[in-house]
Amino acid sequence: MASVLDWRRSEDPADFIHQAVQTLTEGGLVVVPTDTCYIAIASGFRSQAVEALQKFCGPGKTGICLVPRSAEESGDFIPSFSPGALRLARKVWPGPLIIQHGNGSPASTIDCLSDATRRVLQPEDRQVRLWQPGNEILGYISRLFSGPLVCGLPMGKQGVVTAIKQLRQDADVEVVVIDTGSIDGIGAPTVVSIDGAVGRIVVPGVLVIEQLQALSQLLVLLVCTGNTCRSPMAAALMQKKIHDRFGGAADSLPISVASAGVSAIGGDPASSGARQAIRNYGLNLESHQSTPILATMVEQADLVLVMGFRHRSVLCSQWPEYADKIFMLAGDQGDISDPFGGPIEVYEHCAKQIDRHTSTWVDRFDPSSVIQWETGV
Repeated sequence: MASVLDWRRSEDPADFIHQAVQTLTEGGLVVVPTDTCYIAIASGFRSQAVEALQKFCGPGKTGICLVPRSAEESGDFIPSFSPGALRLARKVWPGPLIIQHGNGSPASTIDCLSDATRRVLQPEDRQVRLWQPGNEILGYISRLFSGPLVCGLPMGKQGVVTAIKQLRQDADVEVVVIDTGSIDGIGAPTVVSIDGAVGRIVVPGVLVIEQLQALSQLLVLLVCTGNTCRSPMAAALMQKKIHDRFGGAADSLPISVASAGVSAIGGDPASSGARQAIRNYGLNLESHQSTPILATMVEQADLVLVMGFRHRSVLCSQWPEYADKIFMLAGDQGDISDPFGGPIEVYEHCAKQIDRHTSTWVDRFDPSSVIQWETGV
């Protein structure tokens, strides 16, 4: 039997969330919207529910995914989850990306599930699919539900009418459908397979190969105050050194560089002193426009290098969850002083400091975990 809960007409949506959690706990299925489609979810502890989900969504690995609450939780399911896969998941989830990854570890929490459920989630080739779809409703359910969640692959995005009809006919467990109406989604999720540092698209979707390549790069964010002097010079110097060391076209380099300012207005050109000083290194900042720092930039960056202690203090106080990847460019040597408004000699001295410290950081970079994408599907 299927119960339909109309999210748009609910006076207290929290009741729907609690009802969904209760249904999962008792071994039923819950149909929820995501940013791409409707999916059915079940408790990984309930074998009958997982079997019903498999029957409805398709056999074996082609139709069933584990739903981590975060990218980091993927390591509980797959202890050998590669650094490149983790970095990609952090940047995309919640979102339209399904990661297929081998699981060769006996320490996996998957081994705590029933034999029947393990056979569904992890076929003989031990390839497991993980997906954290984007939608606040699923997020609420994930936070309240205590066990592992399992989901079926997309069942369409034009509402739930067809899904409800099929569930009423086929499901032999309780079903709750949370209906938010037709989903004008961003597109079907892309399914990728990752083996160490090699990735390939298994099922094409909204994320194309060029986007996956960009998302897989290590991203270094350089930060100063106005993003018109120090951080633009640092970004230009670091990008040149990365290119010299690793070669290739800019979009194929394993590391990309960006810059921003904690007090930047946005759209300002690089200062004339910075433009003149950087020419000594065969570089130019003629097309640079200042960019104010945003939460998404700090979130997406793998490493944030700041010019001064105040910049680190500002970022760590505003986004404390990312403090462990925010460092001083000059390390324990202190601030790189702001040359703004000074004579050209001050800018040139600043550029020399930045040149020395960016070399130190580039020497530390190890891009061996960056996913290399096979272009054939």
